[in-house]
Amino acid sequence: METLPKQIVKQNIAINYDNSEAFVYKFTNLNNNSKYIGIHKGKPFDGYLNSSTNEKFHEDFLSPNAEFQYDVLQYGTYEYVKAVEHSLLSEVNAKDNNEYYNKTNGSSNLAIPRIAECKYVAEKIANKEYEGISAKFISVKSLPVRRFQIREFSLLPAHVKVLRDIINDKSTLEHLMVVILKDRYYRGRKGDLIIDGNHSIEAAITSRFAGAGSIPVLEIPEDMHKDWTDEEVDIIALMCNPRTENPRLESSYEDIARQICKLRLQGFNSASKPIKDLKDHFKLSSNQKTKVSKIANEMFAELNPNDATWINYGTGSEGRDIKKLIEKECVTHGHHTGIFSKCYSTSKYNAWSDLYDMILYNEKNPNDKITTYKVRWYHTDANYKKTWEKKWEKNNESVIDSLLKPHGITRDWTYLDEKRSKVA
Repeated sequence: METLPKQIVKQNIAINYDNSEAFVYKFTNLNNNSKYIGIHKGKPFDGYLNSSTNEKFHEDFLSPNAEFQYDVLQYGTYEYVKAVEHSLLSEVNAKDNNEYYNKTNGSSNLAIPRIAECKYVAEKIANKEYEGISAKFISVKSLPVRRFQIREFSLLPAHVKVLRDIINDKSTLEHLMVVILKDRYYRGRKGDLIIDGNHSIEAAITSRFAGAGSIPVLEIPEDMHKDWTDEEVDIIALMCNPRTENPRLESSYEDIARQICKLRLQGFNSASKPIKDLKDHFKLSSNQKTKVSKIANEMFAELNPNDATWINYGTGSEGRDIKKLIEKECVTHGHHTGIFSKCYSTSKYNAWSDLYDMILYNEKNPNDKITTYKVRWYHTDANYKKTWEKKWEKNNESVIDSLLKPHGITRDWTYLDEKRSKVA
C-alpha cells in the first residue's frame, strides 16, 4: 500500500532511522476524538492498516464523513512496541474508556522503566525528603549491619577520600546523605537496600572520627517503593549521582552505558524513548552521547553475540586474550622467540610499518634475529572478508614474501574464528 485510505486526512509518520522491525500507531477520529492504538511488525505503508475488531471503529471509519488522523508513535523491537502499547493503553485504561476503540489494554512481559517518575524521586531525594518523609540523623554505628546494596556497586577510593577530607576538615557529617529503601525485595533478596550513600558511610567510618557521630538518613518505607521495579530502583540510584559539580560521585560514562546495555539486553531499541530520556537526564552533549553509545554497544556486543556475529578482536574479551598472546611471544616485548607477532583486521593493514620495524630490529640484533612474521587476521564483516579474499590477500602474500626472503624471515599468517559460538 503506497497511500493511506482517503478517510485519513492527517498523518504524522516519523522516519524509521534504525530500520526497526515494528512500530506503534494511533488512529484518531477527528469528528469525536475517539482513538485506537495498535502495533505492527513491519513498516508503514506495507499493506497493513489495523487489527481492530471493534465494530464501532469499523462503522466510524467507513462512514462517508469519516476524517481520521494516523500517527506512528514509536519504532523498535516487537517486544518493545508491545510494552509501549500496553503502557499507553493501561495509562488511560482504554478497554473501559469510552474515548478508545480498544477492547483490551494489551499485554507485555517487558516493563518500561518510568524515567520521568525515576527523575521525580531522585529530585525529591536530593532535597533530603520524599513524600512527607524527611531525612533524620542516625548514628553511623547504629546503621543496619546486614544492609545490602545495588548490584555491581563498588566503592571508588578517590571519591571516598574526597568525602573523608571534607569530614576531617569541617568536623561534620551534615553535608552527607544516605538513602535506604526499607524492607525492599530486590533481585531475589529482601532487606534494607542502600541506593545512595555507601561512599558517605565509608568516608565517615574511615575518617579521623572513626564512625562517631550521626549522618542524615532518608528511610523510605516499603509501601512507598513496592511498585517500583528493580530496573527503576537501579535508575533512581544512578540518578542520585547526577553529573553536576558537587562533592557527590558523578555517574561515569561507563555507569550510564551499563544501564543502557541492560535495557537493550531486555529488548529495548537503542533509539527507544527510555534510553533517549536516560541520556538527556544526564545532560550529555552530542559527543558525550556518542561516546556513551559506543561503550554501550561494546558491552552489548560482548553479551549478545547474536547481535554482533563477527568477532572484533580489537576490543572486548577476545581482544584482551589476543593481546596477552602477542605480549608473550613477540620479540619486541623482550622475548627470544624469533617471532614478530601482530593481530590485524583485514579492513586495516599497513605492511610498511611492520617491514620497517622487523628489518631495523634485525640490523640492531644480529644474534637474536626475527625469523617469523606472524599475523593473526580477522574480518570485521562479510564485505571486508570478500574484498580481502578477492583483491588483497594473494597480492599481499606475494609481495611480503619477496621482501622478507632476503632477510631470512618467513611469513606465518593465520585467520581467527569469524563468529562467536557462545557468549564470552
